[in-house]
Amino acid sequence: MPIPSGSGGAAATYETGVLVVGGGIAGLASAISARQSGADTILIEKAPIEGRGGNTRFADAQMRFPHEADEFGPRDYTVDDMFEDLMRISRGRANPDLIRTLCENARQTADWLTGMGLEWEAGYPHTAGYRRSPKSGGQGLTDLLYRRLEGLGGVIAYETGAVDRIRRPDGALTGVRARGPEGLTDIYASGGVILACGGFQANVEMRVRYLGRFADSLILRGSRYNTGEGLRMAIEAGAQPAGQWGDYHSAVLDARSPKIECGVTALYNYQMGIFVDRQGHRFLDEGEDFRDHTYVKFSKFIVEQAGGEAWCLFDQKAYQREEFARAWRPVGPPVEANTLKELAEGMEMPAENLMDTVANFNAAIQPGEYDLDRLDGKRTLGVTPPKSNWALPLDTPPYIAIPVTGGITFTFRGGRCDSPPRVFDSPGKVMDGPHAPGAPIGENFYYNYPGASSVIRGAVFGRIAGAHAASRARA
Repeated sequence: MPIPSGSGGAAATYETGVLVVGGGIAGLASAISARQSGADTILIEKAPIEGRGGNTRFADAQMRFPHEADEFGPRDYTVDDMFEDLMRISRGRANPDLIRTLCENARQTADWLTGMGLEWEAGYPHTAGYRRSPKSGGQGLTDLLYRRLEGLGGVIAYETGAVDRIRRPDGALTGVRARGPEGLTDIYASGGVILACGGFQANVEMRVRYLGRFADSLILRGSRYNTGEGLRMAIEAGAQPAGQWGDYHSAVLDARSPKIECGVTALYNYQMGIFVDRQGHRFLDEGEDFRDHTYVKFSKFIVEQAGGEAWCLFDQKAYQREEFARAWRPVGPPVEANTLKELAEGMEMPAENLMDTVANFNAAIQPGEYDLDRLDGKRTLGVTPPKSNWALPLDTPPYIAIPVTGGITFTFRGGRCDSPPRVFDSPGKVMDGPHAPGAPIGENFYYNYPGASSVIRGAVFGRIAGAHAASRARA
């Protein structure tokens, strides 16, 4: 049962204007925005100070936003371009109002981050020029925002996680009960509670319940503290579930990655080579689309349909390209050999299969100009699966191979929200009190994930939520 106002049992009680639950990018943007709007603000973070930052801490934190052509990108990327990309990749299922709000506010929010001292550089090569990367990565970004929040007078409580909601008799969410170093604490917020506490990707029980039995062994890319309590509280309070509860964001990872909080151990240059399964056979079209539009899809295919582990193969034509090293983060050295037979032995797979796979692939490659900056149409013909773009023969030893699998970054599910983003209840009315920026928003991502759109999403909706909650607190 929700805790009524004025109930006992808490070691301490606090009051504030805006309460933010969770200290990743969405929570930090919410808290900073609330303080900039004049509201007293408390941010509670379940992690200790050395583990703060949510999933953002473990990411490159690259962001997609509209911009003009510049030294980082060869062409303009408009609001409409971004909107069309995100809607197309969701197969039209994403909430167009939420996506439009994201796209129309993304550049302004990036400039807001720049104004707080964030420095940018180009994103990964061959991502159509629409992403930018914080020079200091995700941890540098979150450390910067914590410093800004502290400088603005925001209160931060570490090792303090929400365990229950506090509601008035009319159902309005007025605060949360949290467990921290001093025991149970009740925190009341006149402007409302901002639930920015991520998904349930670190909760094995919930992963298996919603994603399937294979999900118990997924490598966790991000924070161990994203275990779904905020989402549970919202649903139990009457929030309307929304989004794709049975799907998730992933990446093609080095299969030797740490099982928890592995961070960026991904191969983002697989389109320059081929994938083979453990029997030495290709199983998908590595050149189907740009990396940003396929890496989540491919990683889940490896986990769910290719036996959980595969290999990514390259020759020296790929390996020696200048951009190759910027787009992979293996945790150990590759298997390397001067012949495909020796490579297969190092990969512990049938050498005849691998040799036949590469020979058939090489023979099927059609003429054309190889250009990683566009869908170049340089393809194969007569092999299944095809390679639709960027097909070059693997014929220049020494050959290298990395074992790959898929991990989990965050879950796609959440509550139904509008743009502030306020939460709707099951009958479809806006609930009094909660906001849910970032990962708890449903209806953003379906089936696949458009690269570099999660951190900017958290920043955009966090900034909006903080200002909206602060206006409620002032009223």
